[in-house]
Amino acid sequence: MRQYLLPQGGQFYKVNMHSHSNLSDGKQTPEEIKEAYKAHGYAAVAFTEHEGLFDLSHLTDDEFIAITSYEYSFGNPNNPPFVFYEGKVHTFDHNEQVHLNFYAKDPHNTKMVCYNPKRVWGNTRNYLDQFEWVGEPDYERVFTVECMNEVIKTARENGFLVAYNHPTWSLNTYPTYSRFENLSAFEIANGGADKGSDLDYTPYVYDQMARTGQRMICVGGDDNHNVGGFFLAWTMIKADKLGYAELIDGLEKGNCYASMGPEIYDLYVEDGKVTVKCSDAVGIYYGSAGRHTGCKLANADNPVVNEATFTIKPEDFYFRISVKDKDGKHANTRIYYLDEFGKDTLVEIVSNVKQAGTLKPEIADALLSAIENTEEQDGYDLSLLYQRAVELLK
Repeated sequence: MRQYLLPQGGQFYKVNMHSHSNLSDGKQTPEEIKEAYKAHGYAAVAFTEHEGLFDLSHLTDDEFIAITSYEYSFGNPNNPPFVFYEGKVHTFDHNEQVHLNFYAKDPHNTKMVCYNPKRVWGNTRNYLDQFEWVGEPDYERVFTVECMNEVIKTARENGFLVAYNHPTWSLNTYPTYSRFENLSAFEIANGGADKGSDLDYTPYVYDQMARTGQRMICVGGDDNHNVGGFFLAWTMIKADKLGYAELIDGLEKGNCYASMGPEIYDLYVEDGKVTVKCSDAVGIYYGSAGRHTGCKLANADNPVVNEATFTIKPEDFYFRISVKDKDGKHANTRIYYLDEFGKDTLVEIVSNVKQAGTLKPEIADALLSAIENTEEQDGYDLSLLYQRAVELLK
């Protein structure tokens, strides 16, 4: 049975999920950004101004969507461990940050959360008298994961999707990002920061966060502040039509992928295997929660690859696909969890590895029995299924 991971119908829309205009610290007007991105085939831009939420829905038309959004930041006042001085941070280059993008589900939702006008800076201060907020405008941000999670939770409760941005530029380490909760998305590719450092394409952070139990999609965005930062990283969202609600729905459902170059045309699971079809690539890769990986690489006889099929193992728990082109640019699917799949697909996955001899027959049979005896509405948590399989083997 074929199960499509990216919907078979609809159309892909190209979206820049991270952008700054002269409403904050960018150089171009929102109108100039719209025209530049439309001319390069983009269907939408998220105007993620620093600390300021603007309703730019007047820019939306039949061919373009302006996503109502803003970027919220935390700054660590103390010096990081790698420096040799004590006390307060001496330079912004040593100032650890955490940046979050908030995307409004409703294009006219301009009420900011956990707001404090003292944190507004740059050109955004020119619009203080226009801003709206939820609660009292005196929220005190503290550089702790607990405070960050409180802000994320509040944003989600007030109608925003929340993305965690550019961890390398932010000087973030595992003890920080491993403890986030309730995130909607991870910015796996930040065009501006990666262009300047070649370090903010960060799939390893996405993998590490997933291994801590966090579930989120991955997105790409330019984080553009000037024309030199245009058209570097984007998100392709599959939707039935171009509309604000349809794009947000596509993000929430994970019907999207992030890219800095390659295109992914098709992605589906069938007979216990996942197949991806894509634009010309030099490598297509499969990664999982564990050490099970796979790849299909171009060679002298076949200088490009456009399709690959990988076996899914039940112990993978989840997987994602990445595609690399000749310029070293990547496209990444979100992480797909095996417990998202229905009973028939899971039976095919276990049966396939049993037939291939890569899973002991007695374990495979116990897993199949556990799946068959689990009610659909209870879900197919692979950890629980393995526990039930072990109990059956006793």
